Amino acid sequence: MDCSQASNSLVFSGLPSCNAIYGHFSRQGNVASEMQAYANLHLRRSYEYLLSAAYYNNYQTNRMGFSKLFTKLSDETWDKTIELIKHITKRGGTMDFARRSTQETVTAAKNSTIELQELESLAHALDTQKEIAERAFFIHQEATRNNHKTHDPEIAQYLEEEFIEDQAHTIRSLAGHTSDLKQFIVQNDGKDLSTGLYLFDEYLQKTV
Repeated sequence: MDCSQASNSLVFSGLPSCNAIYGHFSRQGNVASEMQAYANLHLRRSYEYLLSAAYYNNYQTNRMGFSKLFTKLSDETWDKTIELIKHITKRGGTMDFARRSTQETVTAAKNSTIELQELESLAHALDTQKEIAERAFFIHQEATRNNHKTHDPEIAQYLEEEFIEDQAHTIRSLAGHTSDLKQFIVQNDGKDLSTGLYLFDEYLQKTV
């Protein structure tokens, strides 16, 4: 290998191949850069969920169930951020906190409204979880392409085991919450909304 060949030299000032990088991670293609962008996406969404949790936890809004839900989402997304950064460095890469995905638009990057009504906040959380899941699909697609510059089965397996399955569960849960609250509002023609929201918030406190 290149590392052993370079080690035969008496000059040790530069051994570019003696690192944890293998395959084409951090060399060609965009898998490494997309993994960096994916970590940054998790980081931003974690802070957004935390702000939403704080908004619902104040004395005026006072929705402790919603606050608990968004706190859980924030904690889970933060943990995934740390896992991604650790895995990037495990593969010999470095973390670039300014990296953005090729799939990300300027509009999407700025779409981070925090103070939303209850149903809107659930729908927004569902959308952001789908965004996170679809970004994982994109990276997985890049890592499994029949292209020697991007093919990386280790990254593909990592995403499947640590992200994709969990995201399916989270999306299903948020979709259920959103549908339940929407059905209540529609079936009651918007009447008794405050009572319905109170009961739904109590439900979240017990189930989240």
